[in-house]
Amino acid sequence: MLPGHHGSHQAYGVAFGSMAAAALALLMQRSGAKAVRMTPWRTVLLEDAQPVGVEGFLTRATDPGLRADACPGAPACPQASVETRALASRLAPHVQGRLHVSGCPKGCAHGAPADVTLTGRNGLFDLALHARAGDPPVQAGLRPDQLLAHFGAD
Repeated sequence: MLPGHHGSHQAYGVAFGSMAAAALALLMQRSGAKAVRMTPWRTVLLEDAQPVGVEGFLTRATDPGLRADACPGAPACPQASVETRALASRLAPHVQGRLHVSGCPKGCAHGAPADVTLTGRNGLFDLALHARAGDPPVQAGLRPDQLLAHFGAD
């Protein structure tokens, strides 16, 4: 299910599949929703709701955030050596196809190959194309600012 209007219901995408409980409560309050349904597609469906905007929720079916996967990254995960989600959010509009930003080679957020995969290693990123996290990179040891410049997001 994609974000947008669905009869009397509103669907909202959830960036990276996680949200704060307070943000969901605010979304429900502002929209006047009678009930909420969690879907397996990183989307929440609000029943009998008015469309509203709340930070952290994606409202357009074409939002680039729907094509981006990122694990919690550092410091939330002890395996990760890099922060992931802020970089993924900034890069998503500039990457064609699926983007996966992983804090380590395990690739927990997206097990399949992505068009662009960034894997954290020793505090920097490895860039791989049409690959899984941890696959051999085409470029290694990149800083976030270098990646932003590479994709024209600086």
